Amino acid sequence: MQIDLRTPPSHSVAKTVEFARQCEDAGFSGCGFNDAQMYLRDPYVVMASVLAGTEHLRVHPAVACPGPRHASVIASSAKTTQEFGADRFELWLGRGDTAPKSVGLPQLSIDDMRKAVIQITGLMNGDSNVYESLKEGASFSRLHHGGDPPVPVYLTAHGPVMMRMAGELASGVLMSVSLTEEGLAQGRAWVAEGAARAGRSLYDVHEVVMVPCLIRDTKKEAVRWWSPNVLRVLASHGAEKWLLERSIQYNITSLKPKFQEAMVKLQKLYPEPAYVQDWAAAVKVAEVVPQDLQEIMGDEMAVLGDPDQVTHQILELKSLGVSRIFLRPCELFRFPEEELQAFKEVIGPALKKAS
Repeated sequence: MQIDLRTPPSHSVAKTVEFARQCEDAGFSGCGFNDAQMYLRDPYVVMASVLAGTEHLRVHPAVACPGPRHASVIASSAKTTQEFGADRFELWLGRGDTAPKSVGLPQLSIDDMRKAVIQITGLMNGDSNVYESLKEGASFSRLHHGGDPPVPVYLTAHGPVMMRMAGELASGVLMSVSLTEEGLAQGRAWVAEGAARAGRSLYDVHEVVMVPCLIRDTKKEAVRWWSPNVLRVLASHGAEKWLLERSIQYNITSLKPKFQEAMVKLQKLYPEPAYVQDWAAAVKVAEVVPQDLQEIMGDEMAVLGDPDQVTHQILELKSLGVSRIFLRPCELFRFPEEELQAFKEVIGPALKKAS
């Protein structure tokens, strides 16, 4: 089983390269570097440096959005980065969250995302007719360093439309689904439908399963540290529906005003509720959520626990046919030190034993 780790480039390039080396030494198969231009270092500079400073580690942006970056810029950056490790670079694309939002842009529409994927893939392949507005055959309409070797393109997919698009257009899919047999089966069915449109099968599309994850010394501490994510759901207008869809019987009517008041405090922390720089302060704000509700919802949203508990859940995914996962810890402004240590000491050895 291959495991990649989300690694925010929140410190200097040199420190990020050193952390990536530690990930390689621990046995991770790859690292994904956030593309959040207002908060973090440039992922392409970081990835090129990591490829130059490691031997086996695979790298990818996690994930690149064709909103703030023009499709041609992404294609050029990707092909340039690939030169540092042709068989160790993947381009992961998504509709965007932090990257567009931090500069006042909306998330890409489905249609715009489809167009961007086609354009980026074509440019990287060296095609000369990517932009219809330019005269066919014009020398400036082709990416001059495009062509072989191909860059694997993975699409981040949270629902049927994007999963079908991944099956149709991409080399692989980063699936965000319920981490159950039923959730995985549904996601794979959608990908297979898209693949069939292009005359391919499900097995032509490489699968990566996203695993939101938080590892601490105890389950209680992991749940507590995840709690700001729980608060964001509970303060939303759709909180009751979210609970109902997951068969969580918990009456939050009397607590809703407190959740919304706490959310106002969370929104005032820099830079945004999902990626607070002072995560400990966010955890403090989220104490308004009862501990039992934190645990119930946390278990629905992520894999939380001590190293042994998380290892058990990863092995369960392996038994369901998952061969590659992307561990996604919640903090943006620090390296996932706890997850690295847990993988080195517990998870990695357990996977080797089970193989």
